Amino acid sequence: MNYIVNKNAQRGTDYHKIHKIDCKKRPKKENTIDLKECMCPMEAKSRANEYYANVNGCQYCCKEISYKKEKIY
Repeated sequence: MNYIVNKNAQRGTDYHKIHKIDCKKRPKKENTIDLKECMCPMEAKSRANEYYANVNGCQYCCKEISYKKEKIY
């Protein structure tokens, strides 16, 4: 499966979300980095960490690596 990571951090949490390429909630193509083919979401997270320290999985397509963090005010 191919994965992408959002270049823009999510407001309130500062996480860059990881999505499967076919996710309906994925960001616009120009706002993503292609993580290429990965064996699993954990591999995608590892690759995304090469770009960003704070990454999190999409709650719809990458539930295995999605977790909630309290919002930063």
